[in-house]
Amino acid sequence: QEVASIEHDTDYGHYNSLVQVDADTYVLAYEGDGWVRSTIATFTISADGTSITEVASLVHDNTYGRHNSIVQVDADTYLLAYMGASSDGFIKTFTISSDGTSITEVDELEHDLYSGHYNSLVQVDADTYVLAYQGRSQDGFISTFTVSADGTSITEVDELEHDTIKNTWNSIVQVDADTYALASNNSGGGTITTFTISADGTSITEVASLVHDNTAVEHNSLCQVDSDTYVLAYTQGVDGDGFIKTFTISSDGATITEVDELEHDTNKGTSNSIVQVDSDTYALAYSGNGAYDGFIKTFTISSDGTSITEVASLEHDTGT
Repeated sequence: QEVASIEHDTDYGHYNSLVQVDADTYVLAYEGDGWVRSTIATFTISADGTSITEVASLVHDNTYGRHNSIVQVDADTYLLAYMGASSDGFIKTFTISSDGTSITEVDELEHDLYSGHYNSLVQVDADTYVLAYQGRSQDGFISTFTVSADGTSITEVDELEHDTIKNTWNSIVQVDADTYALASNNSGGGTITTFTISADGTSITEVASLVHDNTAVEHNSLCQVDSDTYVLAYTQGVDGDGFIKTFTISSDGATITEVDELEHDTNKGTSNSIVQVDSDTYALAYSGNGAYDGFIKTFTISSDGTSITEVASLEHDTGT
């Protein structure tokens, strides 16, 4: 059931990445104003969802703000990876107050002078972060960064070019203390790849890779089910259908096994974002139908990934 809605930008609202600040405050990184203004906005959302209020907004880049991925560093510091001017890769830090009333840009690092597409950022420990992205020549890169707690220092630590042909639609998650799983699209099709990354980010090693779909795969969203089971929502590029798949990934990343598959939308299933609701329930937001309408669907997924069942569906936006 839809509870509330706010039209927070009457021009554009592309490439969204949302993170929680505290019990009722949220930060949104997106590209607005004619695809050329990279924006950070804060919102207060009541616990029951009946109230959504925009609190503050900061345009931090007047060129581009695409492929945003934002994570929390500490109580009031946030780290953003995005594609900025000349399609280059940027990392920025912001100080955002707990009530969302204050947004201040702190530091910036242009980490890739060629390209910075399809960003997916994840925290390693208190000051180390891993970024999966498409860099020069459309190749796939994993980079690590050290970021101070106050955001005043951003340092690139190491880089691995893991795909020298093609890499798009990255979604990376942490498997255990030093193992990470990446869902992406490369020259072979839809792929799950694992990496071992040291706690200080000085070492990045590819461990294993599984091509789970031989077609072009887009709009990946990867989520952990339990210690060794993962669920992936993605678009099959052949006809744009929506798929949910489960995988078992060992803690050391050495084995990746596809477990189950559900084609939940035979018409269209793009712009996926999947999250866990409780121990066996998952919610997927995506764009479907012929006109890219907005959908929310729920699924029950067993802890071992052997069962994927669609539970309910809501077409909450009949426009786009």
